[in-house]
Amino acid sequence: MHDFDPEKDLQIERLMNGRPQAIWRCWEEPDLFKRWFTPPPVEVAEVDYDLRPGGRSYVVMKMPDGSLMPSEGCFLVADRYKRLIFTDAMTKGFRPAETPFMTADIELTPKDGGTLYRVHVMHASAAQKDEHEKMGFHDGWGTTLRQLDELVATVDA
Repeated sequence: MHDFDPEKDLQIERLMNGRPQAIWRCWEEPDLFKRWFTPPPVEVAEVDYDLRPGGRSYVVMKMPDGSLMPSEGCFLVADRYKRLIFTDAMTKGFRPAETPFMTADIELTPKDGGTLYRVHVMHASAAQKDEHEKMGFHDGWGTTLRQLDELVATVDA
């Protein structure tokens, strides 16, 4: 995990009941991913994830008013069952993006029969971090991690 900068970074950590393999599967398989990635009433309308360095990270969220919120990025690290880093600062193939907002570093560490799930989200400025917090980072990501934990319990890794 990268050094944490309290002025620009956010983090969240949860001990999940499932093993890293099951959690990875919930990232990798679009039908599973759609079931946990957004807090209700937001939905995942579309997902195109290629979990490999330079692979596309694309998700479209459908907001309660019906508007669509696309997010295009790329994976920087995809160390199967261990670590996933993605950013919107680049698009597929490491092409620079026009309006970067964040880079997320997710670590999966086996612990006590489950997985310690650590998320470190980095922003270029304190203003972007504050904006992400105001969007509901802690509640939203906390909700999605609870949903992921519930889903992982039903997934056969």
